[in-house]
Amino acid sequence: MSEINKMNFLLPNKLETTTSSQSAKTDDKVDFSAMLKDALKDVNDAQLTADDAVQKVLSGENKDIHSTMIALQKADVSLKMMLEVRNKIMDAYQEIMRTQV
Repeated sequence: MSEINKMNFLLPNKLETTTSSQSAKTDDKVDFSAMLKDALKDVNDAQLTADDAVQKVLSGENKDIHSTMIALQKADVSLKMMLEVRNKIMDAYQEIMRTQV
């Protein structure tokens, strides 16, 4: 569950609203590219964990099918969420490119 909780920054109800005191601070900058790279790394880690769990079940090393299915679902949900984020980023980029200057 901790892998999914790492991606809470993408949820709209988890975003922090900026107040006048926060906007005055210039030290608290959020690097979007670093945040996106971390999210991609988390999705990749979830995929690798799920793949490893499937390999352990197939080899007979692990008999717990429930944890394997949970790992697969976590990987699937995180990948779908990242694809939706990518789609939104691409839509925003295309909208910016359509604007006339």
